Amino acid sequence: MNAAVLKLLLAGEYICSIRYRDEYAILEDDEEQEAVTNWLSPLNMRLARLGDSGAFFMAPSYIGQKDITQVKNELLKFRDEYGPAVLLLDFIRQTDVGRFTMSPGEHIALYELERAVSHSTMLETQLKGLLSVISNAAQRNTNHENLRRLLEQLVKDGYAVLVNKDSGTYQITGKIEQLYAVLQFLDENKVIPDAEVDDREAEDAPDLVDLAQSDDGAPS
Repeated sequence: MNAAVLKLLLAGEYICSIRYRDEYAILEDDEEQEAVTNWLSPLNMRLARLGDSGAFFMAPSYIGQKDITQVKNELLKFRDEYGPAVLLLDFIRQTDVGRFTMSPGEHIALYELERAVSHSTMLETQLKGLLSVISNAAQRNTNHENLRRLLEQLVKDGYAVLVNKDSGTYQITGKIEQLYAVLQFLDENKVIPDAEVDDREAEDAPDLVDLAQSDDGAPS
């Protein structure tokens, strides 16, 4: 049983073939999966997976009413926990760079994003509107710098990895499928009260659900 795999799972990481390639390959082995599951069992946890070929992660062995209540309470903080990632990823999708569909394994080049923004006043305005949710972004920065920090935030949050520093190329990780699962759960279970939805800014509320269910954005 691999110690690095266990540390990642206990840290709440999503182990996919892009961000944690070696650890993902280890978990592809059935015997390793069984060993990890047995090790997690005394902790009342289990090895779970996003779909049949998605990222591995740690989940409760049994989900009781207490766990459901806790999940719902956490999801009420959606705008703080997941909202920024949805907004940033949707902005990238709107640039139509490389026909970006928000799927694991897709590449994003910083220079292509910068070129798309420089040719669109609408995109430049949208980027400025996102500065409040991009760490260390500022009006005084160039578009290049703010876009770089946008991508770095996605890396920090686990939704992307830097695969080529020289060309500024990033790759979407398997964790994005967890974001889709959260969006779908929110929509199907109406976790967020209608009153909260009504209080949101008009441009935010509809987009969060649309992203999870759109034909070109949903994971396969």
